[in-house]
Amino acid sequence: MSGTMSACAKSIGLETCRRKTLPAVPCHVGDPDLWFAESPVDLERAKTLCAECPIRRECLAAALDRGEPWGVWGGEILERGTIVARKRPRGRPRKHEQNPAAA
Repeated sequence: MSGTMSACAKSIGLETCRRKTLPAVPCHVGDPDLWFAESPVDLERAKTLCAECPIRRECLAAALDRGEPWGVWGGEILERGTIVARKRPRGRPRKHEQNPAAA
């Protein structure tokens, strides 16, 4: 096992996570980087995986209590310690191109 803790273990404690939920917690058995991805598509995938997690509510509550700065916790995206509906891609939005023939 690597030196990094899963979102489950960080939320409710390593021993509790192992004892109660280890086989059913997607963040514990999957790629931990998915829950801290930069890509909005990857973050939405992590949220989907969290949907059936047995400790989803506890995970979110613990993350909010700790003020987690970012990532997917309890099926929600946190940014700067608050829940956001979706993450915007990095960089400036593209300007809408105008069709010169329509002008």
